[in-house]
Amino acid sequence: MAAAPGPVRSEPMSAAGDKASQRTVVVIGEGDLTEETVRALEALGARVCRLREPNEDDVREALDAGGVDSVAVVAGEDPIVLRMALMVRAVSDDVPLLLTIFDPTMAAEMEHELPNTHVTSLADIVAPSLAGPCIDERFTAVSVDGDRPVGLVEDGDDVSEEPIPPLKPRRPEAFLRALFTPYDTSAGLLLFGAIALVAVFLLEVVTAVFVLDQNIIDAIYGSAKTLVTVDPNPEIAKGPGWYKLFTSATMIVALGFAAGFTAGLVNRVIDRRLTGLVGRRAGPRRDHVVVVGLGQVGLRLCLMLRACGIPVIAVERDEHSELLGLAKELGLPVLVGRGSDPSLMDRMSLPKARSVAAVTADDLENIAVAMAARKVHREIRVVLRVGDGEVANETRSLLPLGLVRDVHRIAAALLAAVAVGEEAESVVCLGDDAHLRLPDGRLKRTELDTLAGSGG
Repeated sequence: MAAAPGPVRSEPMSAAGDKASQRTVVVIGEGDLTEETVRALEALGARVCRLREPNEDDVREALDAGGVDSVAVVAGEDPIVLRMALMVRAVSDDVPLLLTIFDPTMAAEMEHELPNTHVTSLADIVAPSLAGPCIDERFTAVSVDGDRPVGLVEDGDDVSEEPIPPLKPRRPEAFLRALFTPYDTSAGLLLFGAIALVAVFLLEVVTAVFVLDQNIIDAIYGSAKTLVTVDPNPEIAKGPGWYKLFTSATMIVALGFAAGFTAGLVNRVIDRRLTGLVGRRAGPRRDHVVVVGLGQVGLRLCLMLRACGIPVIAVERDEHSELLGLAKELGLPVLVGRGSDPSLMDRMSLPKARSVAAVTADDLENIAVAMAARKVHREIRVVLRVGDGEVANETRSLLPLGLVRDVHRIAAALLAAVAVGEEAESVVCLGDDAHLRLPDGRLKRTELDTLAGSGG
């Protein structure tokens, strides 16, 4: 990693607060989230020392200058954050350290091993604000910290908590839908191939009993031989000519169905990126949320929705994504494909879904997903993740497709608050304003708008 020029200190954009009491925060990292965090810190009145790609000498120079109240390492890749954190701790053991790490195991290890360290991630911060409107249009966010998940409903300048209604169990219906309307081709080949083979087998047994006057045991034995194309029932040679033609046709048909069944079975055995036919990984068909984009934010959103008792299915276009294996271990149903493909969206039962969450890392792709979803079902509620303020504004003003959440600004509001010592637990979006939620439940408005608006 190339070393950047020495630390750059910027004066805050806001003059609020006594300059003698302003805190100085060293921000390390690059990207839009880092830029938004710097803006949020400046809006709070903090002095910011920015290091983009520092080496240890740059970090030492920044900390040795004195007056540094905390260091925030804000980056999108966990290994980079880990390297920067170790670099900071090599220079100072006691400066408060804020890290953005997605991997929960690495996050827990860093908090345990590095003193005076707070670890969070973009995904952890924004998932509640995305999950709320996915579940109910009245929910601005959800909270899963208590015994039962609750939805946060805007109540003037405050929020009230409402329990998330439990879903009415529809196990027989869900089982039949999962069986007879599978999401992927291999599941269809496996299921309908098996059904067809069973039908051919039963037809052979019944006709052998009535046409050849066989007992049931001999009929089953002969039909099984026909089904696996080992040899037809030996009694068929004594039967009428039409029955010989009928058996020949069933053998050919059985061969085709067996090939389809085998193809589906092999595909499901060797491919780890498929939905299940039954169980936790069976794709839901009612009261569900379609999450497009199984990155860090998408995965956290899926898990939060499931924690709230909401069925979910994810769509990921990158079949080599490292998070697909983790999704399978966690029991999440996933389809591989482009969420902006209307033909794929058409298979998602959108008329019976709660919402579609377009949360890929590409703002324009998320807009395309929203348009594809609206094309399939005009009334579907869409929640869009954006990370570029200009794209968010344009989407809201020129092409209102749904609720827009600028995730970088939402996360930056909390990161900045934690960096300056605020005891904030989460961010709640009320209109265009970000509010910090304090441990006692009170809300505190931040200085940065979140661009969280809804379109018709």
